[in-house]
Amino acid sequence: MTPSTRAQVITRRTYNRPLNDEGTIFETWEDTVDRVIDHQRWLWERAKKSGLSLVNLAELEELRQLMLDRKVSVSGRTLWLGGTDISKTREASQFNCSFGRIETVHDVVDALWLLLQGCGVGFEPVVGNLNGFTKPVEIEAIRSTRKDKGYAYNTTYQSDSTYRLSVGDSAEAWAKAAGKLLAMKTPVDKIVLDFSMIRPAGERLKGYGWISSGDEQISKAFVAIAELLNKRAGQLLTRMDILDILNWLGTVLSSRRSAEIAVMPETSPEAEEFMVAKKDHWIDNPQRAQSNNSVLFYSKPTKERLTHIFDLMMDAGGSEPGFINAEAALKRAPWFKGVNPCAEILLGNKSFCNLVEVDLGKFNGDAKGLGRAIFLAARANYRQTCVNLDDGILQRSWHELNEFLRLCGVGLTGIVRWQFRDNPIVFRTIRDLAHDGADSIADELGLPR
Repeated sequence: MTPSTRAQVITRRTYNRPLNDEGTIFETWEDTVDRVIDHQRWLWERAKKSGLSLVNLAELEELRQLMLDRKVSVSGRTLWLGGTDISKTREASQFNCSFGRIETVHDVVDALWLLLQGCGVGFEPVVGNLNGFTKPVEIEAIRSTRKDKGYAYNTTYQSDSTYRLSVGDSAEAWAKAAGKLLAMKTPVDKIVLDFSMIRPAGERLKGYGWISSGDEQISKAFVAIAELLNKRAGQLLTRMDILDILNWLGTVLSSRRSAEIAVMPETSPEAEEFMVAKKDHWIDNPQRAQSNNSVLFYSKPTKERLTHIFDLMMDAGGSEPGFINAEAALKRAPWFKGVNPCAEILLGNKSFCNLVEVDLGKFNGDAKGLGRAIFLAARANYRQTCVNLDDGILQRSWHELNEFLRLCGVGLTGIVRWQFRDNPIVFRTIRDLAHDGADSIADELGLPR
């Protein structure tokens, strides 16, 4: 079946990578699928510590055909970056979403680094470590006028009265620069934020393949963060301060993949302010549009409390905060600390999720084929957890938790077109097949289920 015009446009825009420097020739869908299968093979061979058998290769060919027929899809991150050099050195780029508590400078660096990899970030701001400048300072920003790429690394200069941070022209430099700004505690009179090394907007980045956003947004965000650190000079940052910092960092990219969700316990002293964080935010706090905001309920609220929260929601526009039943989440997932930006995955502190998708509507009349597709998709999903997250930026906790949790998810689409959409028994059956698929590859590799 020929894909719809809309599907072809979305595929071309979102997943077919450019094949030349000018960005005028792009992959076909077949090219994109071949690249993804090459990535699956690379992951599998590395996890096995050997080449693949004929049976293994036949499985990858089955997966290839399912993807070509648009019956199964791996994550959007893998469709875009799978099989590239970036995917093999910055392996967090293969994950759609993540969650981490933001408590230290290192946590902030991690969050920006993940956003720069195209990974959505869920976070809980935590008070107790992050703090403002030692004293209020003058802030100066130097904008870029470059026509080409600058140095890829940060440089700093400090005199008795001035601290100068020159931000390099790379994802590593941007992430580390955010940490340098937050960690700067020398009592200077002036901070100079120099963005003159950053290339102009509109240039395609050869590694990631997306378009450079230039220095406009990052310069605006860093100045806003510095002003916030000025406001809290000599004090701990509040939860709301940390929310604003992460929201500002989420604005430095030009893509939807800078998605965020912020969560806060409903019992927090700052919960009331958090619940109305987006009220008229476009006036003074445009950065707050960057995250969904949700409150965590670790115990059942009273009717009066819920009524009050709904009143706050209506006063703020009627859309937020979202509600998350953290008590139930902990029963289902003892590692639970938060969720991804779309809130369908229960995540730990410093953990990832990565989904695959099966189109049920394309298997009407083919129950056996659906069962096989679910099984293979789950195996492919597990292989996508076989990554090395020691990339020189992320704290090692991300790698360690992924090594244990191996979070997988086989998503379903095309449900309304599916012949068994009203049959809960069939849903349970295919859920069990997904579990069996992920468990089978884990057992073959000698890794945790």
